[in-house]
Amino acid sequence: MTLPLVFETASRLWRDRVSGSRDYSVIQNDRFHRAFLSHSPVLESEYRETIRLKSALLRLYEDRSLEEVFPGDCISTPEGEVYCIRRDHPLRLPVGDHPDVRGQLLSDLTLVYGIGRQTARHLKRRGYRTIADLLSHRRFGARARECLHVLTEGSPADVLALVSRWYPPSHPRYTSSARLFAEEDFLFLDLETLGIFQRPIILVGLASLKDQKLVTEQFLVREMAEELPALLATIERFSAGRVLVTYNGRSFDVPYLRERCALYGEEFSAPAVHYDLLHPARQRYSATFSDCRLCTLERGLFGITRGLDVPSLMVPEFYEAYVTHANPGPLVPVVEHNCQDLVSLARLFSCFLEET
Repeated sequence: MTLPLVFETASRLWRDRVSGSRDYSVIQNDRFHRAFLSHSPVLESEYRETIRLKSALLRLYEDRSLEEVFPGDCISTPEGEVYCIRRDHPLRLPVGDHPDVRGQLLSDLTLVYGIGRQTARHLKRRGYRTIADLLSHRRFGARARECLHVLTEGSPADVLALVSRWYPPSHPRYTSSARLFAEEDFLFLDLETLGIFQRPIILVGLASLKDQKLVTEQFLVREMAEELPALLATIERFSAGRVLVTYNGRSFDVPYLRERCALYGEEFSAPAVHYDLLHPARQRYSATFSDCRLCTLERGLFGITRGLDVPSLMVPEFYEAYVTHANPGPLVPVVEHNCQDLVSLARLFSCFLEET
């Protein structure tokens, strides 16, 4: 079986599966108490509204091409082309090698191995205000010297490695270390897929910062044969030294990419430094908002209310409608949702850094 026929067969099987069954259940009459009994619930009102949206989009974009709706370029990879949609968004991160960040860390005696909070309080009462003050300490001097070297001479990644020994990703100390990196180091990631694991990726959203602008790149899988090129283009962006920023990416996006790459026999190596904002978001906002979904935070923090949107459980149906009708309309809310996720992710990251 030739490779194109493999993709053609896989594409047909996925279309048959999406058309013949759903991965969610519709909760009749919006009975919220029944939603908790379903593994993947969609309220009936939301379902009907989304179906009407799909029909409206098919009519609205009936005679328009994908390239017209989403201006972009084709990127070449060793396994073929993938379509890339690029946009610019004004944004600036409060980053750079800030002396105040290192200063705060230098005053944290608990970064020295063997010093807990109670010991740190005792040492400060005796006049040891910073890690440098401990250099002459008989017990902690050698360890303080090692810690001091990392904090003053080490790279931002070295500093994060030290901080992560003692602080979880949800702690402000952990997040504040991101201010030591350069703006161009950061890479934001968000995926759109046809389901939960072992399903194809249909859109890879990436964003980076350049000249005080957030540049989003979305690798759109126009047909199943382009999933592998999309993965290769993504891997190429994961260059050495990049700092990955996601929302629940440790549990979802990164393992998902690794799994899809393994399916094609491709090596996958994520950036060594990864800030997953779900953890600090839960720490800071769980008592403020009803939930910590990214769309909830962007509405509460930035006043953003999304217009066209599709429940993630119904994305496969919209993608199937695009493929079946050769109509880009059903992709519009999927692509816009992904782009807004990237922008909101970067803005949320900026908020965290400003607060540290």
